Amino acid sequence: MSGMSWNDYITNQLTGTGNVSRGAIAGLDGSVWAISDGWGVTQQECQSIATGFTNKDGLVQKGMMCAGEKYFFLSGDDCVLRGKKGNKGIHVAKTNTALVIGQYEDPIQPGQCATTVEALADYLKNCNY
Repeated sequence: MSGMSWNDYITNQLTGTGNVSRGAIAGLDGSVWAISDGWGVTQQECQSIATGFTNKDGLVQKGMMCAGEKYFFLSGDDCVLRGKKGNKGIHVAKTNTALVIGQYEDPIQPGQCATTVEALADYLKNCNY
């Protein structure tokens, strides 16, 4: 890592791109490493999302909770989960040790958020995170 803090990744690689409204980085255990100011994503929500990568049943039944908001679970695989609520949504990418969570809302398009979140996740994977 080049001396950047986890918060720098949120500011520079996610929200600073204009493709992500709010962002968070959390460990696969749910511990929140960094988060956009004022966005209340909790450890319990991150744990639930992390569990969703291996067992999507809970997400399908209960939706994806993020910062106290319930997002309809759209789709996912072993690396990415997607949720939507009205004119906004969340995109979550998994690395070896972490989750990169991006929220978008109009006028940001889901694809813009997805590309940005997955690019940071790929970078962190290459850094063994």
